[in-house]
Amino acid sequence: MQPFGSLLLLSLAVLLWLPGCGGDRYAGQPDHVRQRHVVLDGAQNFRDLGGYETDDGRRVRWKLFYRSDNLAELSDADLTRLKQLGIRLICDFRSPDERGEAPDRLPEPRPRVAELEIFDEAFAMKGFRERLGSGDLGDLDLRQALIEGNRLFAAKFAPVYAAMFERLSQSENLPALIHCTAGKDRAGFGAAMILSVLGVSRETVLEDFLLTNFYTAEKIERTLWMIRLMSLFQIDAERVRPALGVERAYLEAAFDEIGKRYGDFDRYRREALGLDDAELAAFRALALE
Repeated sequence: MQPFGSLLLLSLAVLLWLPGCGGDRYAGQPDHVRQRHVVLDGAQNFRDLGGYETDDGRRVRWKLFYRSDNLAELSDADLTRLKQLGIRLICDFRSPDERGEAPDRLPEPRPRVAELEIFDEAFAMKGFRERLGSGDLGDLDLRQALIEGNRLFAAKFAPVYAAMFERLSQSENLPALIHCTAGKDRAGFGAAMILSVLGVSRETVLEDFLLTNFYTAEKIERTLWMIRLMSLFQIDAERVRPALGVERAYLEAAFDEIGKRYGDFDRYRREALGLDDAELAAFRALALE
């Protein structure tokens, strides 16, 4: 058999083996981890932001705010499930190129879609695919790229997240979904802002951010194995891992940027996210129980 044929068979074996390695995927996790996960065939990181306790003792309403990776590969069964959620608005943070390459599949009648583009060369990791193909990552630092990307979310792209809140504050747009391609960076920061504005503790916000690593664990491992195999083990796949999941340092960098520029989150909420105290009270009345 030709070497490529052997490699292909080995690749297929890995793809078949990895998803079946464990029993109950939620074993050892708090109950809410299972409860908030919307299990779909074509999206691994689709989840509900409900249930988190706030600083005034209330809780975020379930089935009101969702976050997700892209919806391009949803199955027909997924579309039925999505329709059952009753989502009225989708905030899509992807660039036009991303949307063109992987257009969302949506149920009928289609929810309203707000195209809120968040894209910058600083975190686009230009040339990443070419370097993967060549087997030489050079001095590429993916972890640092995502740290800097989160700083940009907080600063440069604050007006986009303000536009998100303008829409989410309208009851006729709820339930709503925010998403990007992987559902972990742009959508991750958006989810962190929603929970923070609602009064969820910083530690809980970080824990929700890190849940991406749990929900997408199998996909991450499959991807790393495919990188190893298709590069004939020329690439140290662990150097790619920071780009496939999330780390506390990513979101902490965003909050650090907020602190440097605004002093505290309340001022950021008012001046950057466009929610004054009256609008905050109205949003919390809508979203908390």
